[in-house]
Amino acid sequence: MNDANNESIKHLDQFGYCLLEDLIPREEALDLADRCVQMHGESDKKPDISGSGAYQTLFGMMNHDDRVWSYASHPKTVAIARHFLGPHCRVVEACSKPTWPGAVDQPLHADSAGAFLRVPDTPWMINSIWMLTDFTVENGATGVVPLSHRSRMASPPEYLTRDPKRVKPITGRAGSVMMWHGGTFHMARGNTSDTIRVGLNIAYYPPWFNNWIEGGHQPIWPETYARMPERMQQLCPGKLSNSRDEAYETRL
Repeated sequence: MNDANNESIKHLDQFGYCLLEDLIPREEALDLADRCVQMHGESDKKPDISGSGAYQTLFGMMNHDDRVWSYASHPKTVAIARHFLGPHCRVVEACSKPTWPGAVDQPLHADSAGAFLRVPDTPWMINSIWMLTDFTVENGATGVVPLSHRSRMASPPEYLTRDPKRVKPITGRAGSVMMWHGGTFHMARGNTSDTIRVGLNIAYYPPWFNNWIEGGHQPIWPETYARMPERMQQLCPGKLSNSRDEAYETRL
């Protein structure tokens, strides 16, 4: 592992997040951003879209655009995920997340923590968001509360939700990626600019995690898996299905 990745791991471990800049060529990221925005307007994608108006999430991107695989299997992000989750961690979902002008702040939250009887002190998720467009303070760059992953709280205390000064916006150029511990309190910030901000959210989980807990997460289709290169297949060892109900356990 190179020095840059070691520094990223140290930063994520200490502060709950890290930023890896310019991993994908800018024009490539912008091109995928345009396609993501198009898909949010296509009728066949509507069943997999959560939210409405200025902030939306389109689940199942691993099935919708093969280019997503190169992001999900990027050696630098996979190495970081494996450091925290072990060598058999898996890619569970990839989501398109455009934020249109006029979007308001989304709630501050932790990821996949609400179903735990007691929030563990070991990482249960490493999340990431690729910046397919530039992320700026004005267009709503993802905000994090540094060090909050050490709280072992399933949701942020009320005083944090009332104090936006504690939320740090993570800005970067298109083609960069932010990664964070699932327990880090974070939020999609409001877009006060006149441009669309587009992110590609890719989630890594350990093998023991029940993926049904996250509402909306879609399984890999068998026909998608068949097209994947071997290194991507190794990151998707779960049950293949065209239906979420057939793929995931529903008992906690």
